[in-house]
Amino acid sequence: MAEHNFTKIIQKYLREENLSSLASELGLSRTVLHDWVVSERLPSLKNIESVKKLADYLNMSLEELLIGEVVQLKDKTITKVEFIDSGQKFEIEIKKKL
Repeated sequence: MAEHNFTKIIQKYLREENLSSLASELGLSRTVLHDWVVSERLPSLKNIESVKKLADYLNMSLEELLIGEVVQLKDKTITKVEFIDSGQKFEIEIKKKL
């Protein structure tokens, strides 16, 4: 299974957190949050509000948490997603036309 940006981000920021307390605060079971952190499962749509609370807790946008970094430019927004699958690195950029 390819590691997702979501997993990397929460592993980085939640390393020192008490997952039980945070899960309770977000309205999640400890098991679900633990599975997200160890990359056994990704969030489903039924948990999107909890993911939004997690993004707020981490002081980032939902988009940044789920798909990667967001860079604001003068006239467009570029969303850049990088991932590795079967040992090969991929990069996707989405540009907004005005």
